[in-house]
Amino acid sequence: MIGSLFVTGPAGTGKSTFCGAFKDWLIQNEYDAIIVNLDPGAEYLPYEPDVDIREFISLNEVMSAYSLGPNGAQVVAADLLLDNIDKIKSKIELYDEYYVIFDTPGQIELFSFRPGSPLLVKSLADKKAMIAFMADSMVSQTPSGFISEKMLFGSVYSRFYVPMMFILNKIDLIGEDKVKEISEWEENPDLLYDAFRDENTDAVKDYFLNVITALRDSDIINKITPVSSKDMFGFEDVYTDMSNFFEGGEDTDTMYKDN
Repeated sequence: MIGSLFVTGPAGTGKSTFCGAFKDWLIQNEYDAIIVNLDPGAEYLPYEPDVDIREFISLNEVMSAYSLGPNGAQVVAADLLLDNIDKIKSKIELYDEYYVIFDTPGQIELFSFRPGSPLLVKSLADKKAMIAFMADSMVSQTPSGFISEKMLFGSVYSRFYVPMMFILNKIDLIGEDKVKEISEWEENPDLLYDAFRDENTDAVKDYFLNVITALRDSDIINKITPVSSKDMFGFEDVYTDMSNFFEGGEDTDTMYKDN
């Protein structure tokens, strides 16, 4: 493989749609790419996966074997991913010199916050792994929503410590002016704090000022990549960040801060 992109983020942010559209964009631009579905509970996917964990893990079988409901079975199935690493790898190895896009479970906690997930990423991709964090533009268009997305982004980064992209998805739903405003919050945390203060006049201001300051000082606030999976807008920027890391050999700290 050339490199692997693990796509994660809260439910409803358009992860699977992004994966399918980004693979199509790569192929249209003459780059070889495959998608690996890592969600055992996926009932519908907007693409045809090249490697599918559902071949090895059945949610219904997990529910029956462990006497669990759907939610409990999702957790157990997520942990069973580790038991199937060799099977997944053997299929991925059939695709030499490909970009590999990993579509992770719809609920972020089933991938990003399970104990074995860092080992999963390391085993499947080792030093050729990046994470694309999907943020919903509809949520991020308010200061409080944007702050919550950035805090979640930081939580994911602390779990994996690999290069990450903050992708603002579905920008076709909010318009250019709002995208510009969000970008300004990213570039100038003082503007973000002022906007948050206007939104929440009764909030505990010192606490959120400290949160925003911590995000800025830790480089969690550094860059967003606006995209529209519907229009394939911004995909060239995603590819550029990927290729800079995979082909440039930058280490994690340099990649993260230069963004």
